[in-house]
Formats: sequence, structure tokens, C-alpha cells
Amino acid sequence: MSTAPPATASLDALSGPLADALIVTALAMAALMATAVVLTRGTVRQAIVLSGYGMVLGLLFLILQAPDVAMSQFGVGTVVLPLLVVLALHATRRHRAEGPGAGHAGGGDEGEQNAGPGAEHGDGHGDGHGGEARR
Repeated sequence: MSTAPPATASLDALSGPLADALIVTALAMAALMATAVVLTRGTVRQAIVLSGYGMVLGLLFLILQAPDVAMSQFGVGTVVLPLLVVLALHATRRHRAEGPGAGHAGGGDEGEQNAGPGAEHGDGHGDGHGGEARR
């Protein structure tokens, strides 16, 4: 007579009410962090909060048993993406600080070089808005 092994509880680590509570908590944290990213005013602060959001998403993927996706999220969402945002902000601010005519070739007055749609309004910037000169 062969005896069947006794029925055991599921060997899956994430099953049962405790695991469900952990998943719901991770989802709530992800939603909270996403809201925090959107509501953050300062751009550098927003990049830092974005890094925290990437970490929470990585933890969520780890809880949902997707370790390869979690590792990618930790690398890209927590480090690379916020770093790119901060570097882009730095480059933009440095470009603005150099002055409006620093990147133009050929010299001369900025209003003479720029013959865009706003040039007929006399603002010299070609932005299409017309109105007063910004000098």
C-alpha cells in the first residue's frame, strides 16, 4: 500500500493574508510616492523624491517576485534617471547663466539675427508673442 505524503501548506512564500497585506502596503506606498513626486515643487527636490519612488517600485517588484525587474528598477529608477534629471537641470541653468547671445555664431545684435515670427512685432526675440522688448 502506498501512502501519499501529507498535505502541506503551500510552499509559496507570498501566500496568505500576511503576504496580501504586504502587497497592499507596497502598492499604497508606490501610490503615495508617485503623488509626492507630482506635488513636489523644486526640481532638484523632485529628482530626489523620484529616486525614492524608484526605490519603492523596486521593493514592490521584489515583493511580487520579479527580482530581475527589481534590480533593473533599482539601477535605473533609483540612480540613473534622477542623475540624468539633475545633470540636465545643471546644464540648463549653466546655459542660461552664460547669457542670451553666448551660443550664437557670427556676432551682431540678437534682434538682427533672429528673423522669426515675432520679428515683425519688434521684440527681437522671434518667439511669436510680440509686445515689449525684454531688455
